[in-house]
Amino acid sequence: MKWPQWYPTRADIIGISIALAVACIFVFVVVGFPNFHQATGFGPDWDCKAMPKGDPVCVKKPGQ
Repeated sequence: MKWPQWYPTRADIIGISIALAVACIFVFVVVGFPNFHQATGFGPDWDCKAMPKGDPVCVKKPGQ
């Protein structure tokens, strides 16, 4: 079986570049901010810990 030859056009190269950029940004966000969703919503005076099963448990830090 002979495979057809593919000659990339300018649009193909731009599309592949954009897809790679989006994938790199996604990987950076996932690796750089792994627990971002767990600490948001309550503020800096709350301490939230993720539980293996169930919802996270949040405790208000004592006043200083």
